[in-house]
Amino acid sequence: MKTGAKKIFKVFGMAFLVFLLGICALSLMAETGSIVGFVYDQDGTTPLAGAVIQFKNLSTDKIFESRPTDENGIFKLPGIESGVYVYNVRTDAGNFSSEGFLAVNVGANETAKMLISLKPYDEKETAAVNGMFKELELAGESLVGTILGFDPYSRMAEVKIVKGRIRLNDRIHAKGKTTDFYQDLSTLSKGGAASTKAVAGESAAIKLNQDAQQGDLIYVVKKKELFPIVLAPVIGFASYVAGSSVIQSHIQIKEEFKQASPFKN
Repeated sequence: MKTGAKKIFKVFGMAFLVFLLGICALSLMAETGSIVGFVYDQDGTTPLAGAVIQFKNLSTDKIFESRPTDENGIFKLPGIESGVYVYNVRTDAGNFSSEGFLAVNVGANETAKMLISLKPYDEKETAAVNGMFKELELAGESLVGTILGFDPYSRMAEVKIVKGRIRLNDRIHAKGKTTDFYQDLSTLSKGGAASTKAVAGESAAIKLNQDAQQGDLIYVVKKKELFPIVLAPVIGFASYVAGSSVIQSHIQIKEEFKQASPFKN
């Protein structure tokens, strides 16, 4: 090939590459939408002004942050990508962290709508949660309880919660002289009734997948997808109340999600 032809081919190739990159950039830009919503105080009806909402995409770790809510409790998050999110509401009193996931599947320039209500913890749970979050961040797991008794037939263990908090679907680590295994917690009860959590000072019955012994310790393990965006002070949780059909709440996250969100295009 002659030198002139090579130069023309090179210039054409570069121009074509720039064109493709431009098309890709426009395509990515077109795949973002917005979330517009309302934040209500703990009574579920009083709009909360001055709150900042943060959304974290679990597959990219990208954080989207709103401007403070107006006097009507309205916020807007532009440029949102389809994906699975955890969220946080920052207020003058402290932070309210989501205790579940939101799957957002917005189309190009689409606006999703949602309502958030803030639910404060009581004083005992606030202290338990914040102490546990700090230990999880430093060590990756936090001691929450000790086994008082274990039934090998039903594999039910009575656990005294000595600090922190344990909840359904937590990843736990049972450890003792001969015990050492991990599992997700699927059964929890207090006083013979099904429950979703137990905090320091309470006793709970949990079902284990393997055998354990009296005196074994129970730890809660840090799960990246459930860890709060802001560590402290967390004083309650932000509850998803309602929204448009492109937002789904209370979804289950599988292990394979950690590599990429199934909601990303």
